[in-house]
Amino acid sequence: MALSLAKAAPSGSGGLDLPALTLAEAAERIRRKQLSPVELTQAILERIEQLNPRLGAFITVTGEQAREAARAAEQDIQRGRYRGPLHGIPVGVKDTHYTAGIRTTGASRVLRDFVPNFDATVVRKLKDAGAILVGKTNLPEFSFGGLTAGTNNPWNLSRNSGGSSGGSAAALASGMLIGATGGDTSGSIRNPAATCGVVGHKPTFGLVSRYGVVPISWTLDIIGPMAKTVEDTAILLRVLAGYDPNDSYSVEVPLPDYPRQLRKPVRGLRLGVPPAAILAEFHPDTQSSFREAVRVLEGLGARAQEVTLPPSFELAAECQTIVRICDAAAYHRPFLKAKAEQYRPDNPALPPVSQVRTTVEAGSLLTAAQYLKAQQFRRVFIRECLELYATFDFFLSPAMPAPADEQAAPRITFRSEYNLNGFPAISIPCGFSTSPAGLPIGLQISARPFRDAEVLALAYAYESATDWLRRKPVISG
Repeated sequence: MALSLAKAAPSGSGGLDLPALTLAEAAERIRRKQLSPVELTQAILERIEQLNPRLGAFITVTGEQAREAARAAEQDIQRGRYRGPLHGIPVGVKDTHYTAGIRTTGASRVLRDFVPNFDATVVRKLKDAGAILVGKTNLPEFSFGGLTAGTNNPWNLSRNSGGSSGGSAAALASGMLIGATGGDTSGSIRNPAATCGVVGHKPTFGLVSRYGVVPISWTLDIIGPMAKTVEDTAILLRVLAGYDPNDSYSVEVPLPDYPRQLRKPVRGLRLGVPPAAILAEFHPDTQSSFREAVRVLEGLGARAQEVTLPPSFELAAECQTIVRICDAAAYHRPFLKAKAEQYRPDNPALPPVSQVRTTVEAGSLLTAAQYLKAQQFRRVFIRECLELYATFDFFLSPAMPAPADEQAAPRITFRSEYNLNGFPAISIPCGFSTSPAGLPIGLQISARPFRDAEVLALAYAYESATDWLRRKPVISG
């Protein structure tokens, strides 16, 4: 059988399919007291119960806590204590985010029984804004890898959801969440967002706190919002962003009202695009969707130009790998001393030796001189990127080399490079594959540091000019 996501609406919802609502739509109905947080949360929990066995998007579902929080939100709103557009909205967080009294496993045997006694800063901010935590989403072990074992793609259950924030992306695409968070060290928000046809924003490094989040790399990790639309993403970022003294890399900068700055004109904007020789290395459907996305923005008045990338782009991914695995080795060292035998997957279909263990052991073999050399190269790369980005307003690229589980190996992927330089980058839906048919394809928009509001605005302009959001997956099974 096939189950369309436009299923029968719960009783009392006025005929609405509540899980299909965007965050902005649900928030407006809650604000007007036309929708109950209890009703919305119950509809989401029912959708999770129905679909999660086939999608595997959640590690932990916090049903009772969510219902209790929804009742409290409803009481507050009825008493005139409305906190804003996240009040009463069901959300999920990646299972690397500390949650007080709720397991935080990192999808690993090593942390299987770890229950934090405090919330990560981003979790606390979501709760303070009135959001309802309904669960912790799946990921590859400790976020290592671009595939999320056990999480299927809602557009084709035989395909993976991407990674490492694959659980969040799959849950959003299938209507099991209204909003979510992800973590991005090598593209792990943008990869699954593109693969599952949702929106994923990697903010500027330092804009969102990582305090209370299981790390891969302290100098590369970035936490960001994932949602169904650009507007929803902006609403989430407004809550998540901000200085946190508990995060030593947090930056204190003025924070725009991201949702209010979405409606900006595109005419006259300068768009950089990759050299044709590099684009030719991407999957054919990805190439054609990207070219059409550029034409749409040109039709809105923007001017696109092919740019020559600085030499450092060719080595940026390798540099990022050195930094990433050295930082990871430092974090995992005490676990490897005490729990090395627990670095193995639960899934018998996977190799018995954990990728995490082999990676961090390799990182421990690198010398301090090699690590410092990589960081020196990183400074060169950042300087060259700043010089390059001074020649245009935004840089466009495919968000992923190929649709889900399809193969393409361009020498520059435009993913981990943005973790190395810390620039903001967003993935938004820009089409679907034709061979094979029906797999989402993403457009990536990046800009200079702390121009997150402008990135969101250009993404919103593109989203508004296209109709990709109207397409919904059909869950078969």
